[in-house]
Amino acid sequence: MVTVPALVWRYGPVLRGVILGGAVGAFLGALAWLDSGFLVIGLVVFVVLCALYGLLMSRRMARHWPTATQLTGPQREQVARAARQGERLEDPALAQALSDYRNGMHVAAEETRLFRWLVLVVLVVAVATAVWDAAFGSWGNAVVSAIYLVLLVLEVFWWPKRQRQLLTNADRAVEMAGEGSA
Repeated sequence: MVTVPALVWRYGPVLRGVILGGAVGAFLGALAWLDSGFLVIGLVVFVVLCALYGLLMSRRMARHWPTATQLTGPQREQVARAARQGERLEDPALAQALSDYRNGMHVAAEETRLFRWLVLVVLVVAVATAVWDAAFGSWGNAVVSAIYLVLLVLEVFWWPKRQRQLLTNADRAVEMAGEGSA
């Protein structure tokens, strides 16, 4: 939920799942195609991730922000944008929805925090795989391993700071909404 851009909240749960699953599926499907050299492998990864990731993320988003169903698409987007940017809501009637969204972000972040150790393990494996692929693999293997390695380095060093910033912004937006209604 923390990684989902505000624009995606404009759409209903099915289209949100298609957007998120399609984006992740297309990216990782392209990497699978490049790595394996077989288009069919990339297509299988795309289809599986599009369906599974899209469904799981849409359900997770709904679980963390159940009151989103009471809002219109533009209202959901407005609340998510205000929270992510730490800005005052234009519509004070959405203050409770903003608080619920912020709470959902915090719960989602806490749930993923339990798995941070796994990212470090995967990073070590990715370094070894990148070295192996660079020495013994095809150019496609080396490129894909390098991309995965860069993504994991971002996950370890950049994402925690960005996540803290997003959570702080959400807290600030809720505080400002509380000041406006008092």
